[in-house]
Amino acid sequence: MDIERLQIEGGFLDGFDVKFADGLNVLIGARGTGKTSVIELIRFALAARNHTSEASERSAEHAEAVLADGSVTIEMSDVIDTVTVTRAAGEDQPQASGDYEKPLVFSQTEIENLGLSEGGRLRLLDGFVSGGAKLASEEASAVAGIRSVFKEIGAAEADRVNLASGLDTLSALNEQIKALKAQAVKHQASSADLAGKQKQLAAVTESISASAVREGVLERFAGSAQEWADALTGLAEDDFGVEEWDPLDGDDPLAEARPAYAKLVAEAKALAQRFDALAGKATSDRETLMKARIARENQARSVRAEVEQSVAGAGTVSRQLTQAQTEVAQLMSRRKIVEERDHRLTLLRTRRDERIKTLDAVRSERFARRQAVAKSLSKALSPQIRVTVERYGQYAEYGKALTEALRGSGMRYTDLVTALTQCVSPQELVRFIDSNDFVSLADIASIPKDRAARLLGHLRENGAADVVVASIEDNVRMSLLDGVDYKDVENLSAGQRCTVILSIVLQHTSRTLIIDQPEDHLDNAYIATTVIKAIRNRKAHGQLIISTHNANIPVLGGADLVVEMTSDGRNGYVQVCEQLTNPKAVDAITNVMEGGREAFANRAAFYDEHEL
Repeated sequence: MDIERLQIEGGFLDGFDVKFADGLNVLIGARGTGKTSVIELIRFALAARNHTSEASERSAEHAEAVLADGSVTIEMSDVIDTVTVTRAAGEDQPQASGDYEKPLVFSQTEIENLGLSEGGRLRLLDGFVSGGAKLASEEASAVAGIRSVFKEIGAAEADRVNLASGLDTLSALNEQIKALKAQAVKHQASSADLAGKQKQLAAVTESISASAVREGVLERFAGSAQEWADALTGLAEDDFGVEEWDPLDGDDPLAEARPAYAKLVAEAKALAQRFDALAGKATSDRETLMKARIARENQARSVRAEVEQSVAGAGTVSRQLTQAQTEVAQLMSRRKIVEERDHRLTLLRTRRDERIKTLDAVRSERFARRQAVAKSLSKALSPQIRVTVERYGQYAEYGKALTEALRGSGMRYTDLVTALTQCVSPQELVRFIDSNDFVSLADIASIPKDRAARLLGHLRENGAADVVVASIEDNVRMSLLDGVDYKDVENLSAGQRCTVILSIVLQHTSRTLIIDQPEDHLDNAYIATTVIKAIRNRKAHGQLIISTHNANIPVLGGADLVVEMTSDGRNGYVQVCEQLTNPKAVDAITNVMEGGREAFANRAAFYDEHEL
């Protein structure tokens, strides 16, 4: 989409109203007349991103200061649609009449410094990647899915730990039961009527154990149902309804939604009551079972007393046996649930791993597209400029996620994070957590085994979702042919750096491109040859808006529109807005950019006189 019209109300540029051309638009004027302000207001109005984190805050502050309490409106169009975008000072986001494609905006400082930042180079390259928004959406969806399943795993593991409490005593309890049964058999041998009483006691004991198991099931169910009831009730009670609408303001935008919303809230309240009823019924049934069990326990005590009268010590053995058997029955019931939780955890981890694979596939596809773009740019700018992409070259986000995850662990994690990010991928770390394989982790990361064990324990208890989804970004290298060798952009002078970045920026053809004063640090020879050639080639492919002090850009670039900015000291405004060949535009370029006709003629005469 091209920018058709820009209007500014309020602030330094109050009254600005310009209709732009499809091709090359050039903003000229003395310093302080508002050229940069126009560009930053376009960025602000359309919420176009900055390309370095340092420039982002400055751009927003610049736009807000220039706009004061005003607003900026932009009309954008393609062959089919026209979209109006408005944003007032202080608004978080623009208001748009439809979807629009954001232009690429580059400030003077971004051109100068973009190459020094890993993230900046990556964002510059990503501007060329097709389907980038779709990939970002797929990545966000995969990340959300991974976080969700990690949450489920955490809840399931906590539930399993709670249910598994005491299961390690099963073996000892079974041995105790075996010994107690042997003692009971000895007691039966010494009393003729003891066998009948022991048989009666065994039946009562089995009934007590079965009741205890049922009571446990009902108690857990009642707790779960009550949680649902409390959650739904809390949401319903905290609801203040749909915001009111004054009929004087016109048709209610929520007219259809209001009854549906009220109905859903009422259904939520009714559902909460049904869950509450379920919890109450389960609690009541449990109390009934408890009363019956208490009665059977009284019966068991009576029988044990009779047993004790028959053989000294037999009653104590019977009581201990009853207690042990009841406890075993409860533990066996819980063990079945634990086994079910283990199966669920296996399924959840499988689902998690599948989503991690999906995330990795999205990132791999993005890397492949970045590689293709880098090859295309290198081919277009060969042999002077070369662009390459290395997979897994930026560890900052991964390191930050690990650092945050290890806060409060009591471990000195600065060196530990460095060792892990260089040696262990997030996916590998998850496998170590699942298996608790601290020995292998210690070997790979070259850290002591006790530190590896503490690390895995802390991540297991506190969750590792943020670590797993952390991106190890690709690294983009941009190089300039200097003599016979290529030098990376970080090692170039400011002028050479601008040469590389501007050459790449001008390869954009699919979106409106806006550049503020690209000529700084560049010599006129480079501008007159390379930059002008790129501008003229690009004109046929998309709109270009450039602010400049260099006359070569509008004149040799064949500007379709020249906009001269001027200022009275208090406000900036448009002095000239004409085609390049219009006399007013020619005068503006001659006076503002060449120092006037006399200065231009004197230079021409000097060149003629000293012609080589």
